[in-house]
Amino acid sequence: METMKVETIIASLFYTKNDLISREHISHKLKASLSETLTKFYPLSGRINGVTIDCNDEGAIFVDARVDNCPLSGFLRCPDFEALQQLLPLDVVDNPYVAAATWPLLLVKATYFQCGGMVIGICISHKIADATSISTFIQTWAAMARGEAGDEVAGPEFAAADFYPPANDAFKFPVDEQANKRSSITKRFVFDASKLEQLRTKAASTDVVARPTWVESVTALLWKDLVAAASLSLTTSDQKVLLQPANLRPKIPSLLPESLFGNVMFTSVVLSIGPEGEVKIEEAVGELRKKGEDLRCLIKDEDGSSSSMIGSKLANLMFANYSKMSYETHEPYTVSSWCKLPLYKAHFGWGSPVWVAGNVSPALGNLAMLIDSKDGQGIEAFVTLSQENMSSFEQNPELLAFASLNPSVLV
Repeated sequence: METMKVETIIASLFYTKNDLISREHISHKLKASLSETLTKFYPLSGRINGVTIDCNDEGAIFVDARVDNCPLSGFLRCPDFEALQQLLPLDVVDNPYVAAATWPLLLVKATYFQCGGMVIGICISHKIADATSISTFIQTWAAMARGEAGDEVAGPEFAAADFYPPANDAFKFPVDEQANKRSSITKRFVFDASKLEQLRTKAASTDVVARPTWVESVTALLWKDLVAAASLSLTTSDQKVLLQPANLRPKIPSLLPESLFGNVMFTSVVLSIGPEGEVKIEEAVGELRKKGEDLRCLIKDEDGSSSSMIGSKLANLMFANYSKMSYETHEPYTVSSWCKLPLYKAHFGWGSPVWVAGNVSPALGNLAMLIDSKDGQGIEAFVTLSQENMSSFEQNPELLAFASLNPSVLV
């Protein structure tokens, strides 16, 4: 059987014990509301057929599981990412790294801890969804579970194909043939509010960016320290590049509603540095800001153009940038921000999550995912690197001056 590599957008939602609702009732409510939600998100019940989705109603996967040897509080005290993988439903397919083309587009696993806490692991194929899409799905599902009338709950809009041109074999991203052969490790770094302000001050420059955003500041610091860690590797490439996916919905709200489902992103090479180069945080922030402004100007120049015209221009530019890259000479890093997504508002009827973890799986190397902390005043970075590079990265004193390595979720 022909196989394909599958990348998946993942959200793990952790909930503490609720004495008023039984485990059986929760399981029934999740399954019933998921079935109702899928009537709105009907492509998720289908299967990928080439470059299209066959809405054949084969269904999504829902798995119930139990953890009896560890309370939720023990897990949250020091989250273990190998254990976190066990809370995801990826084990229902033969090989999540190279899976058959009939792989379900949506998989859910509800894991119940003996103490009464639980985690909902949600995996959606990255071929059809981005982080905003999975957030929209979760909010709709939660509303259904709370008992809000189905007709009153806003559904998604499946009109992304009216913006970006249809899939075309001529448009191909560079492929890293070694991606699934390398051993990677993911670790969590938390920037609290006070450290973020200190980092923002460090990243600021009167003649470049006087007041960078938190995401700009964290991205610049991570980029600097990622480059520093890679420079100690024996296999480092000639050119390191930073890729940054940008959610286009808030940038073109008149054409792209927040509920638009799909991969509505623009990814560009925002930073590049040679093998002997050294990153300066304030300069990196300036380049990040400039790339963002360039994208806004590009969109603004197309004011009055049709949605498809703007989408085609952005798609051609994105693929033109990628065509200049080769994994033989370039070492790409990606920093993707999930900040401002309302994932902590996922209230299914037993309270809001106490912790949300996000990632892409199979775990791509050289990747950092940024997500808001529960109080909205901090940022958590989930960084995936080779074991060799992670060993250097996690000991970088500059990084540890602003971020804590995997602190307890419980406060």
